[in-house]
Amino acid sequence: MQLGNLEAYLETELQYPIDLDAVLDHIGTTEVEAPDTSGSETIATILKPLGTDTYNSATELLETILGNLSDEYIGRKFYDDRGGNQLEVKMGPTDEADVSF
Repeated sequence: MQLGNLEAYLETELQYPIDLDAVLDHIGTTEVEAPDTSGSETIATILKPLGTDTYNSATELLETILGNLSDEYIGRKFYDDRGGNQLEVKMGPTDEADVSF
């Protein structure tokens, strides 16, 4: 299952409110595909470590799933399209000649 189809799938397959055990029983074996790799994780693998919880809507369950995906689902790590490389931080004045009062 691709991430883009997951919310509609959660809306049609489950009735809310629903607890974690019921989610795992109904759709726990459903695989969620990672966008840039051939890997995937099951919903059970993503949600099982959370313990017990109740979800009141498909959106709430989707947000929980998305928030607990592994690094394979993240785009380019530390990417920022708003400027230069953040690792190249400009240093302050290096000597007294650069300081103005």
